[in-house]
Amino acid sequence: MLIENIKMAFASMAANKLRTFLTMLGIIIGIAAVIAIMTVGNSMTRENQEQMSMFGINVMDVNIWLADKVEVDENTNTEDLIPEFPEDMMKKMVTRYSDEIEAVSVTSWLNGNRATLPDSTNEKQYANIQVQGVNPGFFTVQKANYPIIEGRIFSKNELAEDDYDCVVSDRLVNNLFNGDTKAALGKKIDVSVNDSTYTYTIVGVYRDAMSGMEGMGGAALSEQDITTMLFIPYQNGIALTDDPYAKRLQSFEISATPGTDVISFTTELQDYLQSLLPEDTKYQVSVYNNQQWIEDSNKAMEQMTLAITAIGAIALLVGGIGVMNIMTVSITERTREIGTRKALGAPRRAIRGQFITEAVIMSVTGGVIGIVAGLLIGLGACHLISMKMYISWQSILISFLFSFVIGVFFGFYPANKASKMDPIDALRYE
Repeated sequence: MLIENIKMAFASMAANKLRTFLTMLGIIIGIAAVIAIMTVGNSMTRENQEQMSMFGINVMDVNIWLADKVEVDENTNTEDLIPEFPEDMMKKMVTRYSDEIEAVSVTSWLNGNRATLPDSTNEKQYANIQVQGVNPGFFTVQKANYPIIEGRIFSKNELAEDDYDCVVSDRLVNNLFNGDTKAALGKKIDVSVNDSTYTYTIVGVYRDAMSGMEGMGGAALSEQDITTMLFIPYQNGIALTDDPYAKRLQSFEISATPGTDVISFTTELQDYLQSLLPEDTKYQVSVYNNQQWIEDSNKAMEQMTLAITAIGAIALLVGGIGVMNIMTVSITERTREIGTRKALGAPRRAIRGQFITEAVIMSVTGGVIGIVAGLLIGLGACHLISMKMYISWQSILISFLFSFVIGVFFGFYPANKASKMDPIDALRYE
Protein backbone atom coordinates (compact mmCIF):
# COMPACT_ATOMS: atom_id res chain seq x y z
CA MET A 1 0.00 0.00 0.00
CA LEU A 2 2.79 2.44 0.94
CA ILE A 3 4.65 1.75 -2.32
CA GLU A 4 1.48 2.44 -4.32
CA ASN A 5 0.88 5.68 -2.39
CA ILE A 6 4.44 6.83 -3.13
CA LYS A 7 4.05 6.04 -6.83
CA MET A 8 0.76 7.95 -6.99
CA ALA A 9 2.36 10.89 -5.13
CA PHE A 10 5.18 11.19 -7.65
CA ALA A 11 2.74 10.78 -10.54
CA SER A 12 0.59 13.61 -9.18
CA MET A 13 3.64 15.85 -8.66
CA ALA A 14 4.90 15.09 -12.17
CA ALA A 15 1.52 15.99 -13.65
CA ASN A 16 1.66 19.45 -12.04
CA LYS A 17 5.39 20.29 -12.08
CA LEU A 18 5.17 24.08 -11.84
CA ARG A 19 2.51 24.04 -9.14
CA THR A 20 4.47 21.45 -7.16
CA PHE A 21 7.68 23.48 -7.42
CA LEU A 22 5.99 26.69 -6.31
CA THR A 23 4.45 24.81 -3.39
CA MET A 24 7.86 23.44 -2.33
CA LEU A 25 9.55 26.82 -2.79
CA GLY A 26 8.67 28.06 0.70
CA ILE A 27 10.09 24.88 2.24
CA ILE A 28 13.20 25.06 0.04
CA ILE A 29 13.88 28.68 1.00
CA GLY A 30 13.25 28.05 4.69
CA ILE A 31 15.42 24.93 4.88
CA ALA A 32 18.18 26.51 2.76
CA ALA A 33 18.23 29.59 4.99
CA VAL A 34 18.41 27.50 8.17
CA ILE A 35 21.16 25.22 6.82
CA ALA A 36 23.23 28.10 5.42
CA ILE A 37 22.97 30.14 8.62
CA MET A 38 23.72 27.15 10.87
CA THR A 39 26.68 26.14 8.67
CA VAL A 40 28.23 29.61 8.69
CA GLY A 41 27.49 30.03 12.42
CA ASN A 42 28.99 26.64 13.23
CA SER A 43 32.05 27.41 11.11
CA MET A 44 32.55 30.78 12.81
CA THR A 45 32.19 29.18 16.24
CA ARG A 46 34.67 26.40 15.46
CA GLU A 47 37.21 28.80 13.98
CA ASN A 48 36.80 31.11 16.95
CA GLN A 49 37.40 28.18 19.30
CA GLU A 50 40.52 27.12 17.43
CA GLN A 51 41.95 30.64 17.36
CA MET A 52 41.29 31.28 21.04
CA SER A 53 42.54 27.82 22.01
CA MET A 54 45.90 28.79 20.51
CA PHE A 55 46.35 31.00 23.56
CA GLY A 56 45.59 28.05 25.84
CA ILE A 57 42.31 27.29 27.55
CA ASN A 58 44.21 26.92 30.84
CA VAL A 59 45.72 30.42 30.59
CA MET A 60 44.50 33.24 32.84
CA ASP A 61 45.08 36.97 32.40
CA VAL A 62 45.57 38.86 35.67
CA ASN A 63 45.32 42.66 35.69
CA ILE A 64 45.30 45.40 38.29
CA TRP A 65 43.31 48.53 37.47
CA LEU A 66 42.50 51.84 39.01
CA ALA A 67 39.21 51.29 40.86
CA ASP A 68 36.05 52.88 39.49
CA LYS A 69 35.53 54.76 42.74
CA VAL A 70 38.75 56.77 42.28
CA GLU A 71 38.08 60.15 40.73
CA VAL A 72 40.69 61.61 38.39
CA ASP A 73 40.66 65.22 37.20
CA GLU A 74 43.07 67.48 35.34
CA ASN A 75 44.92 68.34 38.55
CA THR A 76 45.62 64.70 39.44
CA ASN A 77 49.19 63.44 38.99
CA THR A 78 48.45 60.21 37.13
CA GLU A 79 51.93 58.82 37.83
CA ASP A 80 50.92 58.60 41.49
CA LEU A 81 48.02 56.33 40.49
CA ILE A 82 49.88 53.80 38.34
CA PRO A 83 48.81 50.37 39.67
CA GLU A 84 51.36 47.65 40.32
CA PHE A 85 51.49 44.09 41.64
CA PRO A 86 53.96 44.21 44.58
CA GLU A 87 56.69 41.55 44.64
CA ASP A 88 55.48 40.15 47.99
CA MET A 89 51.97 39.69 46.55
CA MET A 90 53.38 37.63 43.68
CA LYS A 91 55.39 35.46 46.09
CA LYS A 92 52.37 34.85 48.32
CA MET A 93 50.26 33.89 45.30
CA VAL A 94 52.83 31.40 43.98
CA THR A 95 53.32 29.86 47.43
CA ARG A 96 49.61 29.52 48.18
CA TYR A 97 48.67 28.08 44.79
CA SER A 98 51.79 26.06 43.99
CA ASP A 99 49.66 23.04 43.04
CA GLU A 100 47.37 25.02 40.70
CA ILE A 101 49.95 27.28 39.01
CA GLU A 102 52.18 25.72 36.36
CA ALA A 103 53.95 28.95 35.33
CA VAL A 104 53.71 32.73 35.62
CA SER A 105 54.50 34.93 32.62
CA VAL A 106 55.51 38.59 32.99
CA THR A 107 56.28 40.85 30.03
CA SER A 108 57.42 44.36 29.19
CA TRP A 109 57.06 46.00 25.77
CA LEU A 110 59.65 48.17 24.07
CA ASN A 111 59.77 50.14 20.82
CA GLY A 112 62.10 47.96 18.81
CA ASN A 113 61.92 48.04 15.03
CA ARG A 114 64.93 46.41 13.35
CA ALA A 115 67.72 43.87 13.89
CA THR A 116 70.92 43.77 11.82
CA LEU A 117 74.30 42.08 11.89
CA PRO A 118 77.04 44.07 13.68
CA ASP A 119 79.14 46.21 11.31
CA SER A 120 77.06 45.04 8.34
CA THR A 121 77.11 47.34 5.30
CA ASN A 122 74.37 45.42 3.45
CA GLU A 123 71.27 47.60 3.77
CA LYS A 124 69.07 44.79 2.46
CA GLN A 125 70.08 42.39 5.23
CA TYR A 126 67.76 43.17 8.15
CA ALA A 127 64.79 41.83 10.10
CA ASN A 128 61.79 43.80 11.35
CA ILE A 129 61.15 43.12 15.02
CA GLN A 130 59.04 44.01 18.04
CA VAL A 131 61.02 43.73 21.28
CA GLN A 132 59.48 42.25 24.40
CA GLY A 133 61.05 41.58 27.79
CA VAL A 134 59.94 38.24 29.24
CA ASN A 135 60.71 35.81 32.03
CA PRO A 136 61.27 32.03 31.51
CA GLY A 137 57.64 31.34 32.48
CA PHE A 138 56.54 33.17 29.35
CA PHE A 139 57.73 30.29 27.16
CA THR A 140 55.69 27.82 29.22
CA VAL A 141 52.50 29.88 29.13
CA GLN A 142 52.94 30.69 25.42
CA LYS A 143 54.51 27.41 24.31
CA ALA A 144 51.84 26.88 21.64
CA ASN A 145 52.55 30.25 20.01
CA TYR A 146 56.32 30.42 20.43
CA PRO A 147 57.70 26.85 20.37
CA ILE A 148 61.49 26.70 20.77
CA ILE A 149 63.03 24.79 17.86
CA GLU A 150 66.70 25.46 18.51
CA GLY A 151 68.73 26.44 21.54
CA ARG A 152 67.05 27.32 24.82
CA ILE A 153 65.18 29.94 26.79
CA PHE A 154 66.76 32.26 29.36
CA SER A 155 68.34 30.66 32.39
CA LYS A 156 68.00 32.05 35.91
CA ASN A 157 71.47 33.56 35.53
CA GLU A 158 70.41 35.55 32.45
CA LEU A 159 67.59 37.60 33.90
CA ALA A 160 69.45 40.63 35.24
CA GLU A 161 69.06 44.05 33.67
CA ASP A 162 72.58 43.91 32.19
CA ASP A 163 72.11 40.52 30.48
CA TYR A 164 71.91 41.06 26.73
CA ASP A 165 70.69 37.68 25.51
CA CYS A 166 67.74 37.12 23.19
CA VAL A 167 65.42 34.52 21.69
CA VAL A 168 64.57 35.19 18.03
CA SER A 169 62.20 33.84 15.37
CA ASP A 170 63.08 31.48 12.55
CA ARG A 171 62.12 34.32 10.16
CA LEU A 172 64.86 36.51 11.62
CA VAL A 173 67.28 33.61 11.14
CA ASN A 174 66.14 33.32 7.52
CA ASN A 175 66.86 37.00 6.94
CA LEU A 176 70.19 37.28 8.79
CA PHE A 177 71.68 33.76 8.79
CA ASN A 178 70.25 32.15 5.63
CA GLY A 179 67.91 29.98 7.69
CA ASP A 180 70.66 28.10 9.56
CA THR A 181 69.25 28.00 13.10
CA LYS A 182 72.23 26.10 14.54
CA ALA A 183 74.68 28.62 13.11
CA ALA A 184 72.63 31.50 14.56
CA LEU A 185 73.08 30.30 18.16
CA GLY A 186 75.75 32.30 19.96
CA LYS A 187 75.85 34.96 17.23
CA LYS A 188 75.49 38.65 18.03
CA ILE A 189 72.99 41.02 16.44
CA ASP A 190 72.37 44.74 16.76
CA VAL A 191 68.87 45.55 18.02
CA SER A 192 67.31 49.00 17.91
CA VAL A 193 65.37 49.72 21.10
CA ASN A 194 63.83 53.08 21.98
CA ASP A 195 65.99 54.95 19.43
CA SER A 196 69.18 53.30 20.71
CA THR A 197 71.09 50.28 19.48
CA TYR A 198 72.22 47.39 21.70
CA THR A 199 74.11 44.22 20.88
CA TYR A 200 72.46 40.94 21.89
CA THR A 201 73.55 37.31 21.78
CA ILE A 202 71.11 34.73 20.36
CA VAL A 203 70.51 31.83 22.77
CA GLY A 204 67.33 30.37 21.26
CA VAL A 205 65.14 30.27 18.14
CA TYR A 206 61.35 29.81 18.06
CA ARG A 207 59.06 28.94 15.17
CA ASP A 208 56.95 31.92 14.08
CA ALA A 209 53.31 31.07 13.40
CA MET A 210 52.23 34.48 12.05
CA SER A 211 52.68 33.57 8.40
CA GLY A 212 49.39 35.18 7.39
CA MET A 213 50.26 38.75 8.41
CA GLU A 214 49.37 41.38 5.83
CA GLY A 215 50.56 44.86 5.25
CA MET A 216 48.71 48.12 4.93
CA GLY A 217 45.90 48.16 2.39
CA GLY A 218 45.63 44.38 2.43
CA ALA A 219 48.83 43.84 0.37
CA ALA A 220 50.83 40.84 1.54
CA LEU A 221 54.21 41.69 3.06
CA SER A 222 57.40 40.18 1.72
CA GLU A 223 59.03 37.47 3.82
CA GLN A 224 61.72 39.90 4.95
CA ASP A 225 59.35 42.69 5.97
CA ILE A 226 57.13 40.59 8.24
CA THR A 227 57.59 41.76 11.83
CA THR A 228 58.29 39.09 14.44
CA MET A 229 58.88 39.15 18.19
CA LEU A 230 62.39 39.33 19.65
CA PHE A 231 62.48 38.37 23.32
CA ILE A 232 64.96 39.71 25.88
CA PRO A 233 65.17 39.16 29.67
CA TYR A 234 62.39 40.92 31.56
CA GLN A 235 64.62 43.00 33.84
CA ASN A 236 66.76 44.00 30.88
CA GLY A 237 63.66 45.27 29.15
CA ILE A 238 62.61 47.23 32.25
CA ALA A 239 66.06 48.86 32.40
CA LEU A 240 65.86 50.05 28.77
CA THR A 241 62.59 51.98 29.12
CA ASP A 242 61.82 55.32 30.72
CA ASP A 243 58.06 54.78 30.61
CA PRO A 244 56.80 54.68 34.23
CA TYR A 245 53.84 52.54 33.17
CA ALA A 246 56.10 49.96 31.53
CA LYS A 247 58.36 49.80 34.59
CA ARG A 248 55.50 48.66 36.84
CA LEU A 249 53.98 45.19 36.69
CA GLN A 250 50.32 45.82 35.97
CA SER A 251 49.43 42.49 34.37
CA PHE A 252 50.71 38.96 33.99
CA GLU A 253 49.55 35.57 32.73
CA ILE A 254 49.22 32.28 34.56
CA SER A 255 49.21 28.79 33.11
CA ALA A 256 47.15 26.47 35.33
CA THR A 257 48.35 22.93 35.91
CA PRO A 258 46.48 20.23 33.93
CA GLY A 259 43.31 19.09 35.68
CA THR A 260 42.66 22.42 37.40
CA ASP A 261 39.11 23.76 37.16
CA VAL A 262 40.18 26.99 35.47
CA ILE A 263 36.86 28.81 35.75
CA SER A 264 36.44 28.28 39.50
CA PHE A 265 40.16 28.91 40.08
CA THR A 266 39.82 32.21 38.22
CA THR A 267 37.20 33.44 40.69
CA GLU A 268 39.13 32.17 43.70
CA LEU A 269 42.38 33.78 42.55
CA GLN A 270 40.73 37.12 41.90
CA ASP A 271 39.20 37.17 45.39
CA TYR A 272 42.50 36.16 46.97
CA LEU A 273 44.60 38.82 45.21
CA GLN A 274 42.02 41.48 45.99
CA SER A 275 42.15 40.47 49.67
CA LEU A 276 45.91 41.12 49.73
CA LEU A 277 45.31 44.78 48.93
CA PRO A 278 44.48 47.23 51.77
CA GLU A 279 40.80 47.88 52.45
CA ASP A 280 41.17 51.50 51.37
CA THR A 281 42.99 50.54 48.16
CA LYS A 282 42.60 52.60 45.01
CA TYR A 283 42.96 49.50 42.84
CA GLN A 284 41.00 46.43 41.86
CA VAL A 285 42.16 43.07 40.55
CA SER A 286 40.63 41.37 37.53
CA VAL A 287 41.28 37.76 36.49
CA TYR A 288 39.99 36.30 33.25
CA ASN A 289 40.64 33.09 31.34
CA ASN A 290 40.42 31.93 27.75
CA GLN A 291 37.87 29.27 28.60
CA GLN A 292 35.46 32.03 29.64
CA TRP A 293 36.25 33.94 26.44
CA ILE A 294 35.47 30.87 24.35
CA GLU A 295 32.22 30.13 26.20
CA ASP A 296 31.05 33.76 26.13
CA SER A 297 31.88 34.06 22.46
CA ASN A 298 30.11 30.80 21.67
CA LYS A 299 26.99 31.95 23.53
CA ALA A 300 26.94 35.23 21.61
CA MET A 301 27.29 33.43 18.28
CA GLU A 302 24.65 30.86 19.21
CA GLN A 303 22.18 33.60 20.14
CA MET A 304 22.85 35.42 16.88
CA THR A 305 22.47 32.19 14.87
CA LEU A 306 19.21 31.28 16.62
CA ALA A 307 17.79 34.76 16.04
CA ILE A 308 18.49 34.58 12.31
CA THR A 309 17.33 30.95 12.14
CA ALA A 310 13.95 32.09 13.49
CA ILE A 311 13.51 34.05 10.26
CA GLY A 312 14.10 30.86 8.29
CA ALA A 313 11.51 29.10 10.48
CA ILE A 314 8.92 31.66 9.41
CA ALA A 315 9.62 30.74 5.78
CA LEU A 316 9.10 27.08 6.72
CA LEU A 317 5.76 27.92 8.31
CA VAL A 318 4.69 29.72 5.13
CA GLY A 319 5.86 26.71 3.13
CA GLY A 320 3.78 24.40 5.30
CA ILE A 321 0.68 26.52 4.76
CA GLY A 322 1.40 26.34 1.05
CA VAL A 323 1.48 22.54 1.22
CA MET A 324 -1.88 22.45 3.02
CA ASN A 325 -3.36 24.88 0.49
CA ILE A 326 -2.21 22.96 -2.57
CA MET A 327 -3.30 19.63 -1.09
CA THR A 328 -6.77 21.09 -0.51
CA VAL A 329 -6.86 22.19 -4.16
CA SER A 330 -5.59 18.79 -5.29
CA ILE A 331 -8.31 17.00 -3.32
CA THR A 332 -10.99 19.21 -4.84
CA GLU A 333 -9.69 18.41 -8.34
CA ARG A 334 -9.65 14.67 -7.61
CA THR A 335 -13.02 14.41 -5.91
CA ARG A 336 -14.38 11.92 -8.49
CA GLU A 337 -11.21 9.81 -8.11
CA ILE A 338 -11.75 9.69 -4.35
CA GLY A 339 -15.44 8.80 -4.84
CA THR A 340 -14.53 5.96 -7.21
CA ARG A 341 -11.99 4.50 -4.79
CA LYS A 342 -14.42 4.67 -1.88
CA ALA A 343 -17.19 3.10 -4.02
CA LEU A 344 -14.81 0.24 -4.78
CA GLY A 345 -14.32 -0.36 -1.04
CA ALA A 346 -11.23 1.72 -0.17
CA PRO A 347 -11.29 2.41 3.62
CA ARG A 348 -10.88 5.89 5.07
CA ARG A 349 -7.34 5.15 6.28
CA ALA A 350 -6.30 4.26 2.71
CA ILE A 351 -7.61 7.58 1.35
CA ARG A 352 -6.07 9.49 4.24
CA GLY A 353 -2.75 7.68 3.81
CA GLN A 354 -2.66 8.45 0.07
CA PHE A 355 -2.85 12.20 0.53
CA ILE A 356 -0.67 12.35 3.65
CA THR A 357 1.98 10.42 1.73
CA GLU A 358 1.75 12.91 -1.13
CA ALA A 359 2.12 15.84 1.27
CA VAL A 360 5.10 14.20 2.99
CA ILE A 361 6.81 13.38 -0.33
CA MET A 362 6.36 16.97 -1.45
CA SER A 363 7.71 18.39 1.82
CA VAL A 364 10.65 15.99 2.10
CA THR A 365 11.62 16.57 -1.53
CA GLY A 366 11.59 20.31 -0.88
CA GLY A 367 13.58 19.72 2.30
CA VAL A 368 16.29 17.72 0.49
CA ILE A 369 16.59 20.39 -2.20
CA GLY A 370 16.74 23.03 0.54
CA ILE A 371 19.50 21.14 2.40
CA VAL A 372 21.65 20.91 -0.75
CA ALA A 373 21.03 24.58 -1.57
CA GLY A 374 21.81 25.60 2.02
CA LEU A 375 25.10 23.69 2.01
CA LEU A 376 26.12 25.28 -1.28
CA ILE A 377 25.25 28.75 0.05
CA GLY A 378 27.13 28.03 3.28
CA LEU A 379 30.16 26.80 1.31
CA GLY A 380 30.10 29.94 -0.82
CA ALA A 381 29.80 32.21 2.24
CA CYS A 382 32.67 30.48 4.05
CA HIS A 383 34.84 30.69 0.93
CA LEU A 384 33.98 34.37 0.56
CA ILE A 385 35.27 35.19 4.06
CA SER A 386 38.22 32.75 3.78
CA MET A 387 36.97 30.44 6.51
CA LYS A 388 37.04 26.66 6.73
CA MET A 389 33.57 25.15 6.42
CA TYR A 390 32.22 22.96 9.22
CA ILE A 391 28.94 21.24 8.37
CA SER A 392 26.30 21.23 11.08
CA TRP A 393 25.03 17.65 10.77
CA GLN A 394 22.61 18.27 13.61
CA SER A 395 20.92 21.07 11.66
CA ILE A 396 20.68 18.82 8.57
CA LEU A 397 18.98 16.06 10.56
CA ILE A 398 16.63 18.52 12.28
CA SER A 399 15.75 20.18 8.95
CA PHE A 400 14.99 16.82 7.34
CA LEU A 401 12.79 15.74 10.24
CA PHE A 402 11.12 19.15 10.30
CA SER A 403 10.22 18.91 6.61
CA PHE A 404 8.73 15.44 7.29
CA VAL A 405 6.70 16.80 10.21
CA ILE A 406 5.46 19.69 8.04
CA GLY A 407 4.18 17.19 5.48
CA VAL A 408 2.33 15.16 8.12
CA PHE A 409 0.98 18.15 10.05
CA PHE A 410 -0.15 20.31 7.15
CA GLY A 411 -1.20 17.34 5.04
CA PHE A 412 -3.39 15.75 7.69
CA TYR A 413 -6.30 18.20 7.50
CA PRO A 414 -6.89 17.97 3.71
CA ALA A 415 -6.21 14.20 3.77
CA ASN A 416 -8.68 13.67 6.61
CA LYS A 417 -11.21 15.82 4.74
CA ALA A 418 -10.80 13.62 1.66
CA SER A 419 -11.28 10.42 3.70
CA LYS A 420 -14.64 11.69 5.04
CA MET A 421 -16.15 12.34 1.61
CA ASP A 422 -19.45 10.65 0.84
CA PRO A 423 -18.80 8.40 -2.22
CA ILE A 424 -22.17 9.22 -3.83
CA ASP A 425 -21.61 12.99 -3.51
CA ALA A 426 -18.06 12.59 -4.75
CA LEU A 427 -19.14 10.67 -7.86
CA ARG A 428 -21.74 13.36 -8.64
CA TYR A 429 -19.10 16.14 -8.32
CA GLU A 430 -18.49 18.05 -11.53
